[in-house]
Amino acid sequence: QQERLQATARLATVGEMASLLSHELNQPLAAIASYAAGSANLLDSGATDADTLQMLRQATQRIAEQAERAGRVIKSVHGFVRRREQQREVLRVDLLLEAVLPLVRLQARKSGARVEVDLPTPLPRVLCDRTMVEQVLLNLTRNGIQAMETATPLADRVLQLRVRQAHERWVAVSVTDHGPGIAPDVARRLFTPFFTTRSEGMGLGLSLCRTVIEQHGGVLDFQNLETGTGTEFRFTLPAGVAERPRPEIEPEANTETPTP
Repeated sequence: QQERLQATARLATVGEMASLLSHELNQPLAAIASYAAGSANLLDSGATDADTLQMLRQATQRIAEQAERAGRVIKSVHGFVRRREQQREVLRVDLLLEAVLPLVRLQARKSGARVEVDLPTPLPRVLCDRTMVEQVLLNLTRNGIQAMETATPLADRVLQLRVRQAHERWVAVSVTDHGPGIAPDVARRLFTPFFTTRSEGMGLGLSLCRTVIEQHGGVLDFQNLETGTGTEFRFTLPAGVAERPRPEIEPEANTETPTP
């Protein structure tokens, strides 16, 4: 019975890992496919001018970056499933946004949406697993853009990313859309694993996001805007303090005579 139970547990873990990987790898792979298709179109055009070559160079660079991101996702999600300690580092919060904004703006352009970024001065630092938090940002921004695709007029399709130093120990990041909001019956199950309102969805995005943020000691929550249209998702991360270089101290000369 114990052997069967252990085998079942291993299969459940493999299934969870496969689901997480398929969900989280979709974004970098979609970006690679998009850049590759654009490069093929440029090559088919037969143009050899400097601008075309520069665009091809940029596209291949983006493909390499997204392939590297996919590798980091595999490694990081693997560690997530096994519940190992994540790789934490202190970095400026704007670097997290810069890493995901090209993909966010690519999806926003397809949906006719605009992206606005509101950063404080000075820029706060956070202590986090960079790859996992980037996935959280990609999930939240993608959901926000998709929420505005149907009922929101083009002029109002604005996705806002806002960062604030909520407390000396915490940094708050919010993603706000101007979609129809979240209905009460959906809100009660929003973070339930495998619950989704989309036919093509797997229901893992928000559940994974909340788990990642809670593993960092933070909180992920949401609220509908008071205007009646739009939703704000907000999460907190521990504030990071940059390490100060230690002053080099010359060792004192040892003038004592060693004892034989």
